[in-house]
Order: sequence, then structure tokens, then C-alpha cells
Amino acid sequence: MFFTRSKVLTGLVTFSMAAAVMGTPARAMGFPVPEKIPVTVNPITGNVITPENAQAEWIADAVLAVVGPGCRGMDKPERMAVINSAPDKNGLQQEKTEFAVAAPNVYLNIHTEASLGSEVIGKLYSNDVAKILQDNGSDWVMIKSGKLVGYVLGEYLVKGDEAALLSELVKQNVAMVDQSEEEVQVHRYKSNYGVVTTVSPGEQIVVEENMAEETDGWIEVSTANGRGYVRSEEIAITESYPVAESTEDQQARLENASVKDIADDAQKKADQASIVAKAAVEIAEAAISLLEDEDAEPTKADEKAAMTAQAVAEVAQLAAEITQEKADSAKEDMYKHGSELGEAVAEFALQFVGNPYVWGGSSLTHGTDCSGFTMSVYRNFGVYLPHYDASQRGYGIGIDSLSNARPGDLICFYGHVGIYIGDGMMVHASNARDGIKVSRADYRSIAAIRRIFY
Repeated sequence: MFFTRSKVLTGLVTFSMAAAVMGTPARAMGFPVPEKIPVTVNPITGNVITPENAQAEWIADAVLAVVGPGCRGMDKPERMAVINSAPDKNGLQQEKTEFAVAAPNVYLNIHTEASLGSEVIGKLYSNDVAKILQDNGSDWVMIKSGKLVGYVLGEYLVKGDEAALLSELVKQNVAMVDQSEEEVQVHRYKSNYGVVTTVSPGEQIVVEENMAEETDGWIEVSTANGRGYVRSEEIAITESYPVAESTEDQQARLENASVKDIADDAQKKADQASIVAKAAVEIAEAAISLLEDEDAEPTKADEKAAMTAQAVAEVAQLAAEITQEKADSAKEDMYKHGSELGEAVAEFALQFVGNPYVWGGSSLTHGTDCSGFTMSVYRNFGVYLPHYDASQRGYGIGIDSLSNARPGDLICFYGHVGIYIGDGMMVHASNARDGIKVSRADYRSIAAIRRIFY
């Protein structure tokens, strides 16, 4: 059998697919669920749902399903115009939402029309969630994910009961600042000191705490600047699904991202996919254990649940493998890019050998000291180091030994610094007698090796 019985979750014997669609599956499957969630957010559109606008949201969904991709990217006034133009607000039924999840793949293109030749407006990545707007059994399925409405090839979607379960596993708790509030500060500690970043109204940040437990007035969150804490009364906790990325958003992200940013983002997605896969396997093991328990009397529903859980676990594990492969590839690109830049730094630095040493100087031609030399060399590559050797030890990432150093790394000593050029050698502004020269990198005790391009 695909799964072992090594780990069985207590209290997790069945789960309800109907509950999964209606919003209460986490509790049914034994997951912790916050008892009080201040707001509910439409997982596909991101709009806050209230008793006053719930009907309007369903109307907007119905209208969008009819008019199709032409309404993508609508701003709020345009959306309200669509809502208000609906002919019969009270005649629409709140039908069950049918989710689809992107199957394990590098990505799945979203088209404006049911044709490969039509415009690509965005992408669904592994485990991204969409709402099915139209599925008549043909090759193409009309979906809505995030702000995008379009068509995807149905063979690359997980649908039905499997999608209902998988969508529950990929969702996360997020903290959101109300549109009517001011910016909220994320603090480094559970105090008003040490600001990590600020969160604007409507912006979402990932919650790292188990919201089923009592809080002490602070909520731990994860931001682009690192983890921190926000006051619980300043934000609302809700649930969010990973959704499609538009072509415009992807271009903006890549234009402003370094190779390290891309690699870090890919690894973050791989880590999340791994967490989802682990949870899926645990659910499948528990469901299968019930069927194999001699004292249990499993029902047909239990058998169906086990089959669904096993299928989801296989999909989730494959998604974790594919996203990790993508992360590894991004890391290789980062290392290659860093290596090439490091070689260029070393080659650039070597052309100044023989030039004078001047204490406090930073001119590569007329005189520089050790930290002024490294500072001025790296400035030509867009990196601004401080004119102080001890401070330069805080830049980049640490390399454990000279055997793992590569050209362009900073070789830091106590009171001195140079640039590694390979083969155990470095170039540095040595002293007033020798000027800028090449020496053995280990001619004295090394305090640290720092890699600036990585």
C-alpha cells in the first residue's frame, strides 16, 4: 500500500466534503479553528463579506460568470456598477461553491478565451485555488482566481472532493488591516519598540500562530521584512487561499527582484508545499487506518473518504517535489549569478595592484586603505559597503572556511580586509610600504569570510 500506518492522527477518522465546501471542514477534519474570526473574506476575490453585502457578492459572481473575462481587473466603482445592474437581486440562489486546485506542474496558463492561441493573462501554480465558473465537460474550464477570470485546460485541475479537501490544506490564516483604519506597525517584539514594517489598510500578512489557542494580545505574523508581532485589536484574522498571479503582477515582481529574491520566494513556496504534503499524508494514514482497524465498522462514506485522502496525498506529495525542484533550480541560478559577479569583482580589483596605500583614503588610483579599497571596488558593482573593516564583516553571508571561498568574497581579519581572488590568494591594500598587492589569504588569522554576491 502507498502509505504506512506509522502515524495515526487521534480524533481524525472521517471528514465531510460537504463541510469542506461550506466552510467548516477544518474542524470536521480535526484541524484547530479559531472560535472567533472578526471578518470573513471571499477567498477568490479577497473582498470582505458582511451580512449587508453577501447577496451583492453572489450577484457579482453570477454576472461575472456570464460576462466572462472582460470584467477582469475591475476597480471598485466598476464592480459596484456590475452588482447594481443585476436584474433580480432576490431571485439568485446561493449555490455551492465548487473549487478547483492547480495540479502539480510548473504552472498553468490562464487564457482570455478557450483557445491556446488566445491571450495569456496569468498563471496558476501548484496548489493555487480557483472557483469554477463553467465546466461543461470540454477541454476548457472557466475559472476565477484572485482578480482573474479566464479559461484553463481542465486536465491540469484537481476537482470535486479532492479539490475540496486540498483547498482546505493549502489555505492560511492571514491578518488584515481594515480599510477604514490607519497603517498598523509590526513590531519585532511583543512591545511598542522595534518596528519591522508597517501594514497598509487592506494588506494581508501571514499569521504564524495557532489561532485556536488563547493570545496574549499579540499575534505573530510573517512579513517580507521578517517575523514580528501586531496587536490583536488592530487587525482582523481570516483565511486566505493561494490564487493566480496576473501577467502584470508577475512582470512587476520579476523586474524588481534579485536572483536571491527569486530563489527565496521559490523556497518559501516549496516549504509551504511540503507542509501541505505532510498534512495530506497524515490525513490519508488516519483514514486508511480506520478501514484496517479490526474493531471498527467503516461505512461507505469512510471508504470514499479514504480514497479521496489517498489521492490528495499523492497530488500534494508530487506538488511538493515539483516546487522543491523549482526552488533548487532557482538556487543554482543564484549561485551561478553570484559566482560570475564574484569573478568580475576579483578581476576588477586586480587591475589596481601596485597603486598606493593611503590611510583613510578610498581612491583606487591615488591611494586607499584596506576598507576603502574593498568599498570602492564593490561600489562599481552597485554594492555600498561602509568605510570600516569591522562593519564590512556584517554584510553578505558567512562562509565557513577558506576551502569554500570563491573569488569576490571578503576575507576579513581583525583590523584588516581584502578580496579573495582564488587559489588561496587575495588582493588588498596592505600598508604604506607595499600598497595594493596580492598575498596569501591565510597569511594571518582570518576573522570571517563574507560572500556579498550569492
